[in-house]
Amino acid sequence: MAEDEATKKKRSEDEEPSEASSGGKRKLILLIVGAILLLGIGIGAGFFVGNMTADDPDSAESAEVDEEEEEEEEDSDRKKKDDRHNIYITVGKLLAAVEHNGSTRYIQAEVDLVGYEKSVMDDAQHNVPALRNRLLLLFSSQNFDDVRTIAGRERLRVESLKAVNDVLELGPKGDRVEDVYFTAFVIQ
Repeated sequence: MAEDEATKKKRSEDEEPSEASSGGKRKLILLIVGAILLLGIGIGAGFFVGNMTADDPDSAESAEVDEEEEEEEEDSDRKKKDDRHNIYITVGKLLAAVEHNGSTRYIQAEVDLVGYEKSVMDDAQHNVPALRNRLLLLFSSQNFDDVRTIAGRERLRVESLKAVNDVLELGPKGDRVEDVYFTAFVIQ
């Protein structure tokens, strides 16, 4: 029996820490649940207050939201333009003779056009001979020293775009050829 009492005493000592740790776990669980509830209440209150101020047309926050919506609409319009499919037309390789210090020099360029409107680009494709003629005249009238620089080539590209839209009788805005690319450019 002495062994039984010692064994019982030992068992009861072993069980006491487990009951104490069980109570600690309960407290921890209650703290976590309480924190989650407080967080949920805070988020709910934030949404409620946010919706009330958004409905108030006189509030400054509402004005900011309206400005943000307008900016988003403008971004959406820009994206719509960007989402349109590019339509490319190849004008081809052009070779123009240019006078330079009493000798003849050459400008050779491969020219492509890009636009978004199918009707405009179909018209450009139909008028490639007229476009080539106008671009050759433009290239031939260039100062050779100018087209040797990057800035001079960029100016020629911009003038080429204007010349293309002039031939097609298209204005600077709206339906038009959007850009001219020199896919190759050689001067000799």
